[in-house]
Amino acid sequence: MMVALKPIVLATLLAATQFAGLAHATAANSPSAAVLARTSLGVKEDRAQLQEDKAILRSDEMQLKADMAKLKTDTREGRLVAESTDAEKVYTDRQSMKGEKKDIAADKPGSLQWKEDRLALKSEEKQLGADEAKLNADKADGRMAAESPDAEKVYQDRQAIKGEKMAIVADLAMLNADGKK
Repeated sequence: MMVALKPIVLATLLAATQFAGLAHATAANSPSAAVLARTSLGVKEDRAQLQEDKAILRSDEMQLKADMAKLKTDTREGRLVAESTDAEKVYTDRQSMKGEKKDIAADKPGSLQWKEDRLALKSEEKQLGADEAKLNADKADGRMAAESPDAEKVYQDRQAIKGEKMAIVADLAMLNADGKK
């Protein structure tokens, strides 16, 4: 029966079995060999972790490129996916105002329906003003509600890359520390 293991698990198992064999063979001979074996194990683990973090970084960078290309395409084509939730509310408010204006134009002036449509238009104008103010405030404050879903993905990808770079730096520090022992 074959079992697929992740590279880090495989490296750890391999290093542990090598360490056990080395420690058993040299335990009676010298204590410094056991220390050397533990150091070697730590270096192998750190190298394996470093390689895994580098692979994740490459994957995150490729995802960032794809998400940035999608954002540019959606923006260029004017898709609502490239708009924020606040901007979508403003858009729908404007569309409903257009509909109300058409209804008012079709109604007989002074009729009950005309009066109802005018009240609805005033309500829509008030809502549009509130939604535009919220959009502007969110943009000024840098809130994510002022960002499109595509822009949020790009932001998340950049944060992931930042985290992986920090993990790589930590792995290199651990590798250097284990190498100096």
